[in-house]
Amino acid sequence: MGDVPSSDSSDSSTMIRVFSNPSTLPHLISLVVFSGFLYIAMKIDLFGSGAQGGVIFLSLSISYFFAALIAPSRFGEWIFNSGHNETGILNRKFWIFGFARILPVLVVAGVVWILSNFALGNDNLDKVKLFLAMLFIAMSVFQGISLTFGWVVYARKVQKAPRNSKTGGLISLVRSGIAVIVFTPLVWWFGYGTEDPRNAKLSVNIVWLLFLVIIALLGTALDRYTKRARERQGADGVALDMAFFLIFITACWHLLGALRRSPLTTEQSTGGMLIEEGCLMSISILLAVWSMSNKGKKSGWRIFQGQSAIFWGIGFGFTYAGSIASLTALSEGSLLTTTAIGHAITALVMMAILPVSISWVGIPDTEEEIPPQVLQSTTVEAQNIGNQIDTERRLNEDEDVVELLD
Repeated sequence: MGDVPSSDSSDSSTMIRVFSNPSTLPHLISLVVFSGFLYIAMKIDLFGSGAQGGVIFLSLSISYFFAALIAPSRFGEWIFNSGHNETGILNRKFWIFGFARILPVLVVAGVVWILSNFALGNDNLDKVKLFLAMLFIAMSVFQGISLTFGWVVYARKVQKAPRNSKTGGLISLVRSGIAVIVFTPLVWWFGYGTEDPRNAKLSVNIVWLLFLVIIALLGTALDRYTKRARERQGADGVALDMAFFLIFITACWHLLGALRRSPLTTEQSTGGMLIEEGCLMSISILLAVWSMSNKGKKSGWRIFQGQSAIFWGIGFGFTYAGSIASLTALSEGSLLTTTAIGHAITALVMMAILPVSISWVGIPDTEEEIPPQVLQSTTVEAQNIGNQIDTERRLNEDEDVVELLD
């Protein structure tokens, strides 16, 4: 894997402004409304949506990807963008024209849906659900990579001169202890619902106690697992340690999310869990689109900038929501079980790639660290050495010519 490109705060703030732009707010609302409705419809097989739901999700994703491709043009801006500068968003005109901008996307999605049904036939529609279900596993892996990438970028921004990393021994136990201290109130809040643990079942207490023990053991094990990567010569060990701890804490958060969604600890989802899933999905999509936008900016590709970035994000959102709905429908399970699997996969991926990911951190930019005086003296010295080599070469050539004449 290559080096992760450094990023500045202006890029991230620009991306946040793009996603918070009211001109595309109706499109973001459509993502939430359509995803929620289609999930429920596939769950209860409303009007045959158990078979058609996956195709509809995929059609909406493709239509927004198409919108992202043509959004940079004047036609794309006119057809998808709802103006708000003059009248604001707190009026009927904005919402009427805003939701009218969704109609072209729905038309494209309808065309893709009809062509998909014609090409696949009724007997093969379930293969789309199977594809999206498998895609859920892949996107859970991608979520782990994208979250890790986010912390890597942050650590690269704060890295400084070469410093020693602190691994093993007492510091490893301290980090594990800090992790346990951080997650103990979270276990009480999410696991017990802020109730007295003494009133909970013995099995529930054992599960959550075991979770805290696992966190402590993971902290020590991962410290040894990443020791070689964090003790590189010339690296900023402090930045490496910070990246390691932040990725470890985030992975533990996903382990907590997986456990509190498992049948061992709960039986039904809550509004808080749905909001949390939406936030995590939004963060992952934002990081993915941010990475695409940065690479597109360096390459001069407008299709990953501005409004296009929002449409790429919405397309990924429909794909992600469709994968969750498809896996839940195929397994005949619950949203909790499906998301628990996703959280567990994300956590395992983040911990597995720790040595590789933190190897992207810690090497300062040597050109910025060398003072100008040193660079100037080094350049002069290099020129003197070069002149000396040229003089010796000319003398040797003269000696060769004398020998030939003799």
